[in-house]
Amino acid sequence: MNETLKTIFSRRSIRSYRPDPLPAEDRDLIIQSGLYAPSARNIQPWHITVVENRNAIDRITAETKAAIIRVGVERYLGLARSPNYRVSFGAPTFMIVSADPSASNCPTEDCSLVLGTMFLAAHSLGIGSCWVNQLGSISDDATFRIILSELGVPAKNRVYGCAAFGYNAEKHPEAPARREGTVNLTN
Repeated sequence: MNETLKTIFSRRSIRSYRPDPLPAEDRDLIIQSGLYAPSARNIQPWHITVVENRNAIDRITAETKAAIIRVGVERYLGLARSPNYRVSFGAPTFMIVSADPSASNCPTEDCSLVLGTMFLAAHSLGIGSCWVNQLGSISDDATFRIILSELGVPAKNRVYGCAAFGYNAEKHPEAPARREGTVNLTN
């Protein structure tokens, strides 16, 4: 089996991180890999905002919790009310992937491919990652928009996904069994 397939099969979401910062060259390779993700009609509509300042990440956590409760995003209320909730799971690097929804037919798909590509690149470098969904549900909230603007997310952009990146603080998780019946092969 080649190294690319080994990376795909062994990558897992990591939710417990050491505080060690990522080397700039590894962080930059992860970002660069995302910029090479495929996109509909090669429009490349994405914008990646990188946050590595712990105070800024803590503020994102606080503002995310407040916005989820204020907006009433049902699926995330349990998370927002947890005293242990941290938007980055404690990772030293947090990335926000956004796009202007009018710039592409498929901004959700385009930004998802950026994140997926960055996850595989990170894993190939020995760096853990995890998808973070919550900001997409609140990125249109006017109050939350203030922090997005302060972080440099373009005003027209909607958040389509975020990610935590850092070194795993625990043993690398094993792959759970794959669900049966999810592939139909028609000849």
